[in-house]
Amino acid sequence: MVSLSRIFRRGEASGTEADSVPTNAAAPANVSDAAADASSGAVSASAAGPAEASDVLMLAREFLGNFPGGMFRYLAEGPDTLDCVSAGMLSLFGCADAAAFSELTGDTFTGLVYPDDRERVLREIREQVAERNDDHVRYRILRADGEVRWVEDWGHLAADAEGRRWFYVTLMDITDQVRDEGDLRRANERLEILTALSNDVLFDIECATGAAHVYGDFEGRFGRAPEQSDFVVHRRCQKPCNLDITSYDLSPLMEQIGENSLVDFETSTPGPDGEPVWYRYQSVVLYDGEGGPVRHVGRLLDTSEAAQRESQFRRKAERDGLTGLYNRAAALDRIETLLASEDRPCTLIAVDVDDFKGVNDTYGHLAGDAVLKELAAFLSQVMRKEDVVARMGGDEFLIFAPGLAAGPATDRVLEHLARGPFATQRATDEAAKAAGSMAAHATPTISIGAACCLTPPMPFEELYAVADSTLYQAKEAGKAQYCLTVIG
Repeated sequence: MVSLSRIFRRGEASGTEADSVPTNAAAPANVSDAAADASSGAVSASAAGPAEASDVLMLAREFLGNFPGGMFRYLAEGPDTLDCVSAGMLSLFGCADAAAFSELTGDTFTGLVYPDDRERVLREIREQVAERNDDHVRYRILRADGEVRWVEDWGHLAADAEGRRWFYVTLMDITDQVRDEGDLRRANERLEILTALSNDVLFDIECATGAAHVYGDFEGRFGRAPEQSDFVVHRRCQKPCNLDITSYDLSPLMEQIGENSLVDFETSTPGPDGEPVWYRYQSVVLYDGEGGPVRHVGRLLDTSEAAQRESQFRRKAERDGLTGLYNRAAALDRIETLLASEDRPCTLIAVDVDDFKGVNDTYGHLAGDAVLKELAAFLSQVMRKEDVVARMGGDEFLIFAPGLAAGPATDRVLEHLARGPFATQRATDEAAKAAGSMAAHATPTISIGAACCLTPPMPFEELYAVADSTLYQAKEAGKAQYCLTVIG
């Protein structure tokens, strides 16, 4: 049976520190130095005396016990038996104690995964670690109370001092996010189905060839197949007209219009009571060979209720819960879409908080969260509405600015960003220190790495690699500054 005491309990039960933490276990990447020292040096700590060793163990328990979700590790080769788990795993799986957890999961990684997801999860992990030492998968788990929940699994493959390779894994409950994403998907599908099932019939006649394309359920509405007289009404030319009619459903119509510069957006207008009435505006203008407008076809669809629900679902699914910025998945999707069609110079900006770990260690995680939220608000204020501002994870932020080329304007933007939102408070604290007072604010500096592409389109991965490398240059040069690389 796997024992949580490998991390938390055994030292209390036996009175010895050497059993409390595996001596070859590396601390999870997001644990502070103090916790890492505690979990990697339990044996040496005992040499300093029982009291000090006990403090070290208590500190390790405090750090690991307060992290959200659960943590565990298991050998990469051979049986996937769990070697260590955190107390958070009990809460995640709804188990009262380690014995109940062992009975539920069999003390194996495979036992953690919902049966229908196991084959896929194991395959995805194999594919990912074949290319790198990290994996990221989603799957379901079955709790002790029978509830099925979704988790996000972030794994890291590392070798210990004896050469054995271990998976170190963090699990986070993402059930609400998955439900939000499902609600958003169903809302979009619902709108498509309602449109496709509407009684509207649209037609598009190519005058030169006589080909007539009819979209919508004409026969269902009129009880017969469409005829030429249905469409050739109030003729405005004297050319002979002999139509060859082909009927389509509404889905191909939407694709056809999309190829002709469809304008499609949600907007609102004040209703009789002053409250906004939401509707969907769709229109397309067709031009002749000389560039003159020939036809302007469109429709207004009442989407008040659907738009409100969709907006709520989309925000939950696309936004970072702490900062309100785009999350990693939403940002990558938007940036890749923009890069594929962008023909103007554009700039990708990687933003990183200098020594953010020290903020958490010195001021606590709540202060660290406040720093991230203040920085997010600052980035949103500095950048334009059309720019994509996202939190990629941890203290890493990313900005994509289409149309922002290398030059004085870009330099001013980067200088402003590099000053960060904490410069004024930092100056105040330094003055207070000089006067003998103790500063009590977290005011970290900011490092910036920017990559300007003069001739897009360009693959996101290549542009991001340049921005990330440039950020590293800024860090190496002393932090609290920006560096810019121009790709011509």
